[in-house]
Amino acid sequence: MHQLALHQITMMEGGPEGLVRFAAEAGLEGVCLFTATPLDSHGRDMFPVVDPAAAASVKQLLRDHDMRIINAEYFPVMPECDVADYLPAITLAAELGAKRIVTHIHEPSHHRVEDQLSSLCILARDHDLEVGLEFTGFAAGCNSLAAAAALHGRMNQPNLTIAIDALHLFRTGGTLEQVKTLDPPTIGYAQLCDGPDFRRSDDYIAEAMSRLIPGEGVFPLRELVALLGPHVDIDIEVPNSRPLLGSEARAWAERAVAASRNLFAERK
Repeated sequence: MHQLALHQITMMEGGPEGLVRFAAEAGLEGVCLFTATPLDSHGRDMFPVVDPAAAASVKQLLRDHDMRIINAEYFPVMPECDVADYLPAITLAAELGAKRIVTHIHEPSHHRVEDQLSSLCILARDHDLEVGLEFTGFAAGCNSLAAAAALHGRMNQPNLTIAIDALHLFRTGGTLEQVKTLDPPTIGYAQLCDGPDFRRSDDYIAEAMSRLIPGEGVFPLRELVALLGPHVDIDIEVPNSRPLLGSEARAWAERAVAASRNLFAERK
């Protein structure tokens, strides 16, 4: 049975605590939140992030609502950065009971990618965490499903799995046939959203932050989820381009959750 989780960027209203409460009310099994986040041009957190000082209260909130963190973000492999610097945020993710941490590969050097990703996997394994490898068109070191599969095969890290984000799959030229060729256990989780077309691109960051509700675009999502084994966690990641507040934020998240569930209901 798939674990259904709601990503923080689908509903940023209320921060991590608001996400947990909403997900519990919606009957979901988990959430995807940030223990580390990129900074914007003003040096501020781009997304709501768990304050380490609030770790105990967030942990209690998760326990009270029987909620699990499916993915903790964001731990990219970057040029001139050392993944060891993520240790405090990795420790926080583990303390909160997260299942895995998420990485993108922006480092172009193959040698350094393998060195840093190996170190990240070891740090995660020391904290009983998996590592989810997300490919994106704008991540130079891992920009397609084929690249992710090849990198995964070279790494030989037992806690490393591949993520299948619908947007990144179809906007980088990926196909359902490619997904079929993967050894099922190598897929750790999938992220659901929709999009207006299949144009291949390495510059769709704006689109990545403005996605369509599942079923409202052209992505073959029913066919995609049918390929995923029951062990694959499902992350509902449907950010809206506009800041949504109050009832509008809840309504958007409710639509995203209902549409994602519908993909599974219609398989019967």
